[in-house]
Amino acid sequence: MKEYLEVMIEKLSDLIAIKSVKGEPTKEAPYGKETLEALEYVLELGKEYGMTAVNVDGRAGYLEYGEGERMVGVLLHLDVVPEQDGWLTEPYTLTRKDGYLYGRGTSDDKGPAIAAFFALVDLINKGEIDGYRVRLIFGLDEEMGSSCMAHYVKSQELPTLGFVPDADFPVIYAEKGILNLDIVGPGSDALTLKAGDRPNVVPGKCYINKDGKDYVFEGKPAHGAAPFDGINAVSVALEEEESFTSDPFLNFFNQHLAHRHYGEGLNIEYKDETGKLTVNPGLVGINNDKSFVTINIRYPATMDFDSLVKNISDIASENGFTIENIDNNPPLYVEKDSFLVRTLLEVYREKTEDYSKPLAIGGGTYARTMPNLVAFGMNMPGDAQNAHQANESIKEKRLYEAAEIYRESIKRLGQGLIDQ
Repeated sequence: MKEYLEVMIEKLSDLIAIKSVKGEPTKEAPYGKETLEALEYVLELGKEYGMTAVNVDGRAGYLEYGEGERMVGVLLHLDVVPEQDGWLTEPYTLTRKDGYLYGRGTSDDKGPAIAAFFALVDLINKGEIDGYRVRLIFGLDEEMGSSCMAHYVKSQELPTLGFVPDADFPVIYAEKGILNLDIVGPGSDALTLKAGDRPNVVPGKCYINKDGKDYVFEGKPAHGAAPFDGINAVSVALEEEESFTSDPFLNFFNQHLAHRHYGEGLNIEYKDETGKLTVNPGLVGINNDKSFVTINIRYPATMDFDSLVKNISDIASENGFTIENIDNNPPLYVEKDSFLVRTLLEVYREKTEDYSKPLAIGGGTYARTMPNLVAFGMNMPGDAQNAHQANESIKEKRLYEAAEIYRESIKRLGQGLIDQ
């Protein structure tokens, strides 16, 4: 697959240049015109290689090749989170430097999409798809709740099995549950505050106005599944200006959320084989009408959900606040000895000679949206985890290394479907 590297970088550059952050909806583009532009780009690209291209109501789309009743699905997303501050390169221009590719979406998830696309291209070119179909399914709202895949599921054929290139190798057999909820309190006449762009991103800036004076505090953005990799700008504000804690809501934040990544301030600490519970206060706001914090919680697969919510509600109530807007995405767990996990793991080990064990993660992928899916790459062990951060990047060799793994995985899964 190395021979495809230059064309892969060319097409990835085109895709990175499309600022596919969720925007104002239109009839044709429910998630904004630039998300639709990204979808149209990959659909047209697929047609050039003989794939069937379908736009699913501007919310999702797919490229398909092959014949047969059974289908291998590869689920990808083309939307990205906002660029934020701190970039050393132009976030929507692919920058090639010292063996790395920089740009928003290089790792999450446009780089993996290009790798999977050219894996299919090579299988087509060599005539190795026989007796089954391969469908690359593209979503446009993964970063804001995956409503795109919910829409797809209602109206389209589902894969027999497949994988999601939106996480880590060697293979992800489990994903923690994801809970978003708001803790809400009264407004304030003394100050206003705004922090955060997405619940699943550590806030990199916090803006406060108190007594007519404006303050700006800077933290470090990170993925909400790993809040310990970032620095919450609201926590920074409360450290640098202790007077802000005279506000009851900010005092609550300081006591129960600041620097408490594992739920210890909410009486929800928990750990099992899928890892520790984590908490990210991703959105925080105070105005005249109300105070709120939207917390993004990744909870272990065996944790009791009702107890989790009750404990948060009890802590909030004790401080005079309520919880609202509970949005739960249950955990995913696939047996390690299943055909799907075993096959993907075998291919990865053959191609890399790395015998790392299957993983459980706190991130949420499209693997939850349909049966018989798991997340599979394309980050390798030891790679920087910089999705949702400034200077997002991948090693350029990951494009052809991952494409080779995906190519063989698609083929082997397809052959397995025929044999079954």
